Amino acid sequence: MRQGMERLVLSIVFMVGCATSHHEGEHAAASVASAPPAPVVDEYRIQTGDELDIVLPLNPELSVRTFVRPDGKVSLELIDEITAEGLTTAELTDHLLNAYSTELRDPDISVNVVSMAARIYVDGHVEEPGEYVWTRQVTAMQAVALAGGLRDTAAGEHLLVVRRGPGGEQQLIEVDLENVEDGESRDIHLVPYDTVYVPSSRVADVNKWVDQYIRKNIPITPREVLPPDGGGGGGGTAGAGQVK
Repeated sequence: MRQGMERLVLSIVFMVGCATSHHEGEHAAASVASAPPAPVVDEYRIQTGDELDIVLPLNPELSVRTFVRPDGKVSLELIDEITAEGLTTAELTDHLLNAYSTELRDPDISVNVVSMAARIYVDGHVEEPGEYVWTRQVTAMQAVALAGGLRDTAAGEHLLVVRRGPGGEQQLIEVDLENVEDGESRDIHLVPYDTVYVPSSRVADVNKWVDQYIRKNIPITPREVLPPDGGGGGGGTAGAGQVK
């Protein structure tokens, strides 16, 4: 089983490399890697849909709890609407201090993110596949726990994480669960909109899922990815999962 998984990942790496060199500039390619530890997200950047608590302790009548609008802005008393999307809470606080300095003497402001709009997705052979709230501490294995843990049909050896890069390219990261448990490798922290997939004990199920999630971003046909026997296999997919 393990050798089959390794052959699958290596074959995808090879085919992606060949395809991108042949079709460069026509499609966004996906890259495949062996679970490099992802950096912890130290500073969360505010996103559309986040709920913010903006507190002015010396002027409590101006304090407000509000959502970041689809245009990335928030509306407050006394000052013009201000862009919050893409800023850290510290950066937004500085912007607000500057804005309120023309209206208040020595304004004091604090900004906290009450709820985050960012999500992660867990799919495959878990008890409750679906959409979950992202936090800066959540790892791939913790995401599986959020989704109710592994099903009996899960391989139990690997997790796959799909991550979209800033240029639209996708990276497929393999997390070796056996090495994580033995302390030989590390779990990875997730970033917003990562998808964690738990394959079944059948390699063909992984092929099916890679085709479903990645094929549109790789300029190759499914025949070039699937093993010679064509595979088959079933597997859970995340339908309309509940937000936790």
